[in-house]
Amino acid sequence: MFNEVVNQIQEGIEQGLVSAEEVQALQKAITAGYGYSGRPTDLTHGGVLQTESLEATLKSVTFDMKNLKFWPAVSVDKAYNLFEQYNRLTSYGSDASPYIGEGGAPQEEDSTYIRDGQRIVFFGTRRKVSHQMTLVRTSVGDIVAQQAKEGTMHLLKHVEREMYWGHGHFASAAGLFTGSNSDLPADSISMNGLLQQLLRGDDDAQQKSGDFEGYGSFESIARDLEGNVLTQDDVEELAVILLENFGSPDQLHLEPQVVSSFVRQFYPQFRSAPGLANQTVGYDVSKVQTTSGAMDLKPNLFLRPRSRARAKGVNLNAPAAPGAFSVADGGASTGKLEAGSYWYKVTQVNDFGESSPTSIVAPVTISADGSALLTFPAAPAGVKYFRVYRTKAGGAAGSEEFVGNFRVGLTAPRDAGEKKPGLGEGFMLDMGAETMRFKQLAPLSKLNFAVVTTALEFAIVLYGALFIYCPRFNGVFKNMGK
Repeated sequence: MFNEVVNQIQEGIEQGLVSAEEVQALQKAITAGYGYSGRPTDLTHGGVLQTESLEATLKSVTFDMKNLKFWPAVSVDKAYNLFEQYNRLTSYGSDASPYIGEGGAPQEEDSTYIRDGQRIVFFGTRRKVSHQMTLVRTSVGDIVAQQAKEGTMHLLKHVEREMYWGHGHFASAAGLFTGSNSDLPADSISMNGLLQQLLRGDDDAQQKSGDFEGYGSFESIARDLEGNVLTQDDVEELAVILLENFGSPDQLHLEPQVVSSFVRQFYPQFRSAPGLANQTVGYDVSKVQTTSGAMDLKPNLFLRPRSRARAKGVNLNAPAAPGAFSVADGGASTGKLEAGSYWYKVTQVNDFGESSPTSIVAPVTISADGSALLTFPAAPAGVKYFRVYRTKAGGAAGSEEFVGNFRVGLTAPRDAGEKKPGLGEGFMLDMGAETMRFKQLAPLSKLNFAVVTTALEFAIVLYGALFIYCPRFNGVFKNMGK
């Protein structure tokens, strides 16, 4: 019967006996269409009968494990206390004469040891899945396992960043970045990261070898590029400094754009043969040979520097935007700021996150080689420090970028221009287990909470801290151009 109706319609189309309305009705009846852009109840005609097609693989537009560089490379050890200590040998003895006369006795010598340590800190993220969600069929399979996996990646994102920058970028009242513990919030729950430990160890007598005192000089392991692009000479210079500190650096961790700028310097060395097919252009620079040995380039997305302030607070428990603050010219020859006008923004940070920003009402004019005197508002309870954003000289309002952290309670703090907005750091690292380790009290673990509602709640946690036993075996590039 159905076939007879179809044959009649086809004959009618051929003879011109079927109207346009009837053809349109036929078209609607036999057209599947492309689904819907709304609710399933929006489907009509043949679309109602279609089986929806959805790939079982979840497509991710964010990072994955291959983007982590520091966490997979650092050695891991077990911690047994909330404050883990270690001993550091700084000298085998004094520089007294090693000679003895005939029948005499050598002089008595003692090695020099220093006790040091780090607090274990606690990382964690909380996840929640309704019981009902575990009963329905999903495209990702076990939804709890999927949330555990994504929670782990979320946690590793923070761990990777904090291993580089935990307690980093805290300025003194004079606007200097020395990594000193006195510049940190007294009740901070954050970890001392790579940058802070390297800067603190750079000029610490207890971090330097006493066996070469008076032979050569102790050069800084922190090199300020002042916005210039990294060159092979810069790499060689810092590598030799670390070698003279008895380090064996083998990895160079850099922001991808910094690596790109570094590699492009070698493009003129590339030669192609005219007339040949299937040539590959570009120049492969994945390793740098230095006096201290080969150095692997490790481009890391997590070294992209903090830029502009977010318009809204990061977390519901983050503090409110700070009150009004003021900025004044600190005078000529008091810092590294260029002469010109600057806009500033400030946010407040507590243990839960960062507030939305507050801007100054008008730009401030700074003298040549000057600094900016900062007057912060009274901090609410729980606020640990202020985060400061500044434009480039003559920059427009809204282009402020991160230039430093200032703990609550600093007397007459100033921005001395030590950190340039929009520029970050790179690290030359000796990744040996005797140079650095991550000591963990608890490895990455899933903790299930008690079920008190029709939802399953759990946390992904990691307890540990980064230990840089020999800071002067490693180096840091500051204000890297790109």
